Amino acid sequence: MAKVIVSVAMAASAARVWEFIGGFHALAEWSSSIKSSLPEQGGRVRRLKTTDGAVIAERLQSFSEAERQYSYSIVSGPIPVSNYRSTLRVIEEPGAADCVVEWSGEFDAVEGLEEAMVGVFQHLYESAFVDLKRLMGI
Repeated sequence: MAKVIVSVAMAASAARVWEFIGGFHALAEWSSSIKSSLPEQGGRVRRLKTTDGAVIAERLQSFSEAERQYSYSIVSGPIPVSNYRSTLRVIEEPGAADCVVEWSGEFDAVEGLEEAMVGVFQHLYESAFVDLKRLMGI
């Protein structure tokens, strides 16, 4: 199983960052690679449309407002991976005005594509964090 973990320090409070990214359907609002996010099944599934036209369905697996994190899995899409599970979380630094945002994922890639898929998800997470910082003016 392949794993990708990307974290970024944010010069903002955990509460402020969570306001931007804490909604399961908010990804299209802060990541320029996602064109739209349509809720389905009472909001438990989001159907993402990427800027290159791909459609990916993802299911919310867990959500914690108190811990400022949620986990989800890919239900369908053109990405050559299976058993994809990801967590997005905002980590509060005790006594600090700053926080850390971490996006992690693990998956089984189609044979021979693991390295490429690790690169794809690493780039996706990193570029989304660049977008987030820009939108937040950090």
